[in-house]
Parts: sequence; C-alpha cells; structure tokens
Amino acid sequence: MKRSLLGIILAFSTAGVIATNVDAKAYQDIYEQQDQQEIQIKEVLASEFISADDHKLLKQGLERIEKAEQKETRRSLRSMMAEEEKHLSEVQKHLNSKEAQVAKSEFTQLMKDLKSLEKKSQEPFIVAEDSKQIEELKKELTNLSAAQKVQPIRILSSELSNLSTQMSDNQSLLIDSIDELKELNKLAEDLSKKKYLLTSDKEALKNDEKENAKYFEDADNFELVKSRKSDSKELIERLQTKQEETEHDFQENESQTNELIQSTSSLLSEGDLTSEEKDKLNGASQTLSNSLKMDNYEPGDLAKNYETLQTKYDEFLGNSNQRISEAKKKAEQEAAEKTAREKEEAAKQQTAQQASSASSPSSGSTSSPTLSGEWYQAPSGYKFLKVSSGKTYGQVKNPNNFSLITATEAANYSPGHGNGSAKQ
Repeated sequence: MKRSLLGIILAFSTAGVIATNVDAKAYQDIYEQQDQQEIQIKEVLASEFISADDHKLLKQGLERIEKAEQKETRRSLRSMMAEEEKHLSEVQKHLNSKEAQVAKSEFTQLMKDLKSLEKKSQEPFIVAEDSKQIEELKKELTNLSAAQKVQPIRILSSELSNLSTQMSDNQSLLIDSIDELKELNKLAEDLSKKKYLLTSDKEALKNDEKENAKYFEDADNFELVKSRKSDSKELIERLQTKQEETEHDFQENESQTNELIQSTSSLLSEGDLTSEEKDKLNGASQTLSNSLKMDNYEPGDLAKNYETLQTKYDEFLGNSNQRISEAKKKAEQEAAEKTAREKEEAAKQQTAQQASSASSPSSGSTSSPTLSGEWYQAPSGYKFLKVSSGKTYGQVKNPNNFSLITATEAANYSPGHGNGSAKQ
C-alpha cells in the first residue's frame, strides 16, 4: 500500500470508528486517485502558459490535500479532490486559451520569418535544393494556420531556422567555389600569354574562361560548379605542362632547325638530286617548318622532325656530292680529250701549211725563221708551236722540233715559259 496504514487508522480514530481492511482498501483507492490527480496538477504547474494566480490556486490546493491525507475522512478527501478537479479543469481551459493565443502569435511570426527566407532565396548563389525546401515548409505552414498548440509551430520554426542557417552556409560555400573559378580564369589568362602555346590551346583556354564566367553572376548547384572547377583545373594543368615541354623543345632545337632548313633549301636548289630525293627532302623540310611554326605540333616534334630531316639531308648531300664529283671528272676528261684533238688537228693543219709554204716560191723570204746567234727568230706574224705540249714560243734553237704557225692560230694556245731550247 502506498499510504501508511497508520495514517488510515489515525483518520478513523479521529472519526471515532474502528478501521477495517475494507476501509483501508477504500482509502487506498482514494490515495491512488489523488496520486494521478497530483501528476496532472504538476504537469499543469510546469506549463509555460499558466498564470500566476492559477499557479497559486493549484499549488495551495495540492498542499491542502497533502496535509489532509493523514487525518481527513474519505468523504472529506473526496470533497477536496472534487474541488481540486474543478480548479484543474478551469486552469486547463485557461492554459488552452493562452496557448492558442501564443500559437497564433508564433504562427504570425513564423509567416514573417518564412517570407524573409523566401526573399533570401532570391539572392544569387542560393542552392536550388535549399530553395526547394522553402516550398515544402510553406505547405506545412498552411496546414498549421488553425493550430491551437505551439509544439507543431515550434517544430516548424526550428526547421525554418535550421534551413536559414543551412542556406547561408551553402551560399557562402558556393561563393567560395565561384571565387576559385575566377582564380582559374586568371591562371588561364596568364597562360594564354605564353609564347610556346598553340593557337588551338589558347582557343581552348578562352572557351574555358567563358564557361567559368557563366557562373560568376549566379549559380545554384554545387555539383555543377564542382565539375566545372575540376574540368577547368585539369585543362590548365595539362596545357601548362604542354607549354613547358614545348618551350624546352624550342630552346633545345630552334636554332639548329633554322640552320638545317636553310641548308636543305640550298641543297635542293644547287645539289644534284633525283626527283625522288627532292620529294623526300621537300616533305621532311616542310614537316619541320610546320613544327617550327607550331602547326599541327605536339611537344617534342621539333626534335623528332629535326632528326628525320638531318638524316635525309646527310644521305642526299652525300649522293649529290658524289654525282657532282663524278660529273666534274667526266667533264675534265672530256675537256682534256677535246683539247688533245684540237691540238692534233692544229698540228696537222700547221704541217700542211708548212708544206704548202715550202713549195711556194714567193713564201721563202717572208715565212722563214731568222738565225740570230744560236736562236732562230720566228718571222713577223708567226709563232713556233710545240705540238706535244700545246705551247707557243718566239725563238727556238732547233726549228725542226716545232711547227711554225700564224699569230692568229697561236691565239688558240698558251705561251710557254722560257727554257734551254725555246723562249719568247
């Protein structure tokens, strides 16, 4: 039993009757009813909506019953409990009325807060998913328009507060991401100014900057911005590496490439090449020239195509030099043979002329050599010709070893140097 049997006995003693087990059980029922009522009263006393007067009224009644439990009869206790129940009912009505007023007031404030959040959602860089949640909260708020209790309103208010915080945080994070896109555009712009960057790569950077700029004024999707950042960063890093490799390729090979192209041009115009060799050399030279202009170029092409042209140039230069050398030898041989034939023909003509002169009576005094000491002087308008060497002289010691030719004929030969048998 929750109540002391002594208290029950004392209550009956005061009434002047003897307590029995049946009476004790009846009292126990009253005490249990009071316990339940006390729990209800304490819940009401804890309510934020209870007034000071109602609080005092219930508190006093609760204390009065607690004091009467050990000395009052069942009838007195029931009477007190009935009165307390009446007070509790009245206070509960007051609570309901007060809570309804507060609910209405908080509902009005919640509507204002929601409108403020709706206005916030119109700002740039608000995440679309956050804005979508506002619409869901609006539907819930509509269902609470006639709410008499504050709890559902406060739950919704808490959700609204959390959403407001989330919206602001996400907005800040999205703005930070957009700032990163702007920084990537600055890097792309700086990279585009580099010398060793292809026109197509510069165009790719320009297009990438345009794609990034689409988000500068507004954005509402984290994943799209994240993907854009990733693509932009990958492009810049790839082209940065490509530019550096191209710069190294040109620093190592540009100077010798220009020299080789010039040498190739000279070989094509002056060398002795076959049509096939010219085609191959022209093709390799054009490919290297294109690489030099970064036309259809990939890093390392300058070194690779330089090596290709150098190999062909060395091979075809050797072929050309060999042909030129052989042609020169052949030309020299033909010239020598021609000269010998001409000398032989001239000698024959000279012999025939001498024979003719010797048989002519009128030519003895004009075409015969004149002896001066041991030297024979050629007649005026004539020269001695050494047939074997093709050299001409003005004086000789033994005319029989020479042919006498006219000065006009002697112009076809070269004068000989003086020696012991002939001189000018």
